[in-house]
Amino acid sequence: MASGGAVRADAAALAARLGLVRARDLVPAPPATAGGAAIPAPRTLAVTADIAPLLPGAGMAASTAIGAGATGALALLWRLLAGPTTAGLWCAVLGLRGIYPLAAAAAGADLDRLAFVDAAGPRIGDAANALADGLAALVLPSAALTPAQTRRLAGKARRAGCALIWWETRHVPGVDARLDVAAARWQGLRANTGRYWGAGELDAVELEVRAAWRSGRGALERLWPYGGAPQAPSNVIALRRR
Repeated sequence: MASGGAVRADAAALAARLGLVRARDLVPAPPATAGGAAIPAPRTLAVTADIAPLLPGAGMAASTAIGAGATGALALLWRLLAGPTTAGLWCAVLGLRGIYPLAAAAAGADLDRLAFVDAAGPRIGDAANALADGLAALVLPSAALTPAQTRRLAGKARRAGCALIWWETRHVPGVDARLDVAAARWQGLRANTGRYWGAGELDAVELEVRAAWRSGRGALERLWPYGGAPQAPSNVIALRRR
C-alpha cells in the first residue's frame, strides 16, 4: 500500500499531467461555448440554464452537497458538472466507484475536462488536498473524511478557488446549497403486465430536485438531465423518495 506521501505525490503528478492550473486563474469560455450555460458572477462556476435556479447566485459556489441515497442522484451530479466542464474548466470525481463516464457525457459533461480518480480509505483525504490546488470543482464522498478533515479541506478549497461537491453519504454542515432528488420519473419502459422483468428501454429521466441554501431560502425544479420530454403516464415509472 502506498504511503500518504506517495499518494500526495501521485495526485500532484496527475494534476501536472492534466495541465491543471489553480481554479482562480481559469477564465471561463464565452456563453456560446458552454452549451447554453450562463457565465455567473466572479467566484462562482458556470452551470447550465436548468441547474442555475437551484443554486444561490445562479452558479456553483464554494460547496454544494448532493443527497447520495436518492434514485437519480448521479444524473443530477453529471448535469451539475456539465456547466463547468463545457466552459473549459477541469473537474474531478474522487473515490466514487461503479460509475459510468458515458452517463456523464449523456448529461452534457465534457469528458475531456473530467477526471475520474480512484482512491479509498485515508488515501482520499490526501488526494483531495492535492487536487484542490488545481481543479475548478472536486466531487468526493463525504463519509470518506472525518469532520476535522472535512473542515480543513473546505478551508483549503476556498483559498484555492476550488468548488467542493459533496456526495453526501454523511451530513456536511455549512454547505452553500444542498440538492436532494425528491422524485425520479423514468421514461421508456412499458407496463410490466404478465412479465417478471420490465420491457422497453430507458431513454430519459425527469428529476424533481429540491434545493436548500445556507441563507434559508431554496428552490424546487424539474430537470431532464439526459434530454427527452414528458410522456403519457402509462409510459412513465415514478420513484418518489420517502
